[in-house]
Amino acid sequence: MTPIRAFWPTLLCALLAACAGAPGRGGPPEEARMAEQLLREGDYEAAAEAFLDAAERSRGQRDHYLLRAAETLRELGQAQRAGALAGEIDGRRLEAVERMRLHLLRAELALGAGDAKTARAELDAIPTAPPAAFRARWLELRGRAFEQEDPFHAARLFAELEPLLPPRERAANVRRIRELLAGLRDGPLLAAANRLAPEDPLRRHLVRALTARGLAVPPVLRPAAEPAAAPSSGRTELALLVPLSGPLSAAGEVVRDGFLAAHFQSDDRQRMHVRVLDSGSTPETALAAYRDAVAGGARIVVGPLARDSVAALFSQTRLPVPVVALNRSGPVPPGHVSFALAPEDEGAAVSARMQRRGLIRVVAVVGSEESASRAFEGFRARHLRAGGSVLASIRIDESQIDHLPVIRKGLESAGLPTALPEDPDIEHDPGFDAVFLAARASAARLLVPQIRLFGLSEVPIFAPSMVHVPGGDPRLDRDLAGVEFVDAPWLVDELAGFPSRQDLARLRPTLDGPAARLFAFGMDALALAQVVAAGDFGRPVHGATGVLVIDELGEVQREPATAVFRGGLPQRKEEAALVSERGPQG
Repeated sequence: MTPIRAFWPTLLCALLAACAGAPGRGGPPEEARMAEQLLREGDYEAAAEAFLDAAERSRGQRDHYLLRAAETLRELGQAQRAGALAGEIDGRRLEAVERMRLHLLRAELALGAGDAKTARAELDAIPTAPPAAFRARWLELRGRAFEQEDPFHAARLFAELEPLLPPRERAANVRRIRELLAGLRDGPLLAAANRLAPEDPLRRHLVRALTARGLAVPPVLRPAAEPAAAPSSGRTELALLVPLSGPLSAAGEVVRDGFLAAHFQSDDRQRMHVRVLDSGSTPETALAAYRDAVAGGARIVVGPLARDSVAALFSQTRLPVPVVALNRSGPVPPGHVSFALAPEDEGAAVSARMQRRGLIRVVAVVGSEESASRAFEGFRARHLRAGGSVLASIRIDESQIDHLPVIRKGLESAGLPTALPEDPDIEHDPGFDAVFLAARASAARLLVPQIRLFGLSEVPIFAPSMVHVPGGDPRLDRDLAGVEFVDAPWLVDELAGFPSRQDLARLRPTLDGPAARLFAFGMDALALAQVVAAGDFGRPVHGATGVLVIDELGEVQREPATAVFRGGLPQRKEEAALVSERGPQG
């Protein structure tokens, strides 16, 4: 993984300047004073040469100046020269802090060369935790040194590093922690969670990793329940930021309509005043809309919708009003929330359902759209971490009609049979337990019958929501018979407390298809804003898009509903919800 290096040069200059003039009773030689000046001016190349000249001139302080030269060359990216100099230095001739700096330098150079074992040995040579000025670098190097050998320990070190980093470096550090935890299978992750102390800095990251997989959080990691804040007797000003102009205006209007429909049906409508603002089509216009909302007295801002606008908003150093962002873009600042209908999450939800039924060996059939690839990546990552296997991933071109040759080739490449046994008395073993199908409904209607032709009539097929067109044609969807999929419960069933989708579709025919999901998304955005307004972040929300829980890192974890096609119509299947199993996590 890429090391966090953006602020090390500035830190090094400050530390080296603090050490200036340390050696020699008669003061540093002229070459050393010149090197210090060149370093302050940013001329590292000349500074390194001057430190080398000082090492030749002052033999008694040779190791001190060689260390300064090696550190300076390291910042120039000249790792080979820096390593050669570091190898010449006799640490016994250095002061304690200088010996520590030498070990840190050698460890970093070893990591750059891919030698984590040597790096760990150098870091272990530092007898105690380093002074505060060096602690961030020490933690980062130790984390990198353990990434391959002990990913969980590395994640703990990076979690300890997080508060020591400048804000611009924290996002990369959070991504690194997530990647390390994501690489662990369910069993080792749960075992590590049961050993972790509640006050450990990794706790909130670990809770997120567990809840994102639908795994129960050990009681030791659950914070003590706090009473929910009493509802305010006054009115809560909400500002909804959605694009009402530009290329995303159609999506923005549907989200707005869903939000307002839920608001007018809410028991809190008398205590909440909603103001809708156009976030426009650029990050700049979204930021301006947020500032307008704050200036207008908003207590909570919902939106924006576009990913780049969310990224721009969350990169601000100060956000005076809590945000419920309607997309996901990197780590969420403390006190804010990110809500998205991500294909990756649906893929992971499909995997969880397969695992509960013991369907471990999977063949994946994946369409050509980006959302299909994203759903498959989410499925595969979750399935492999749980100990499952993806025996074949068959990519299909959705513009084609005949997919039989591609399916046959994919099965053959995986060593799987492509036909029933000639003897009907021989039980057919397809060699796998289930099919994961990620393709648009129009393509899936062609694919499912063709998949069945390979003697797979008894193999269950699972899919993300893209296989389902709300309000679709039952005559066409008969070809999807038996396919199970995950989707927003409001799209497959009548939900108490929500407006009827069928009634709304009659009033607004455009509400069928993908627009219906955005409408449900808008309704749930209001529900999450109400949770934030009440300060009851740990409360599960049984929403239109699924059971929602705000995790400890501000991301909304969603458990969608399961449905199956029967007679051309989707019918909801009752399953124990993973979110309700794990309960609120604070």
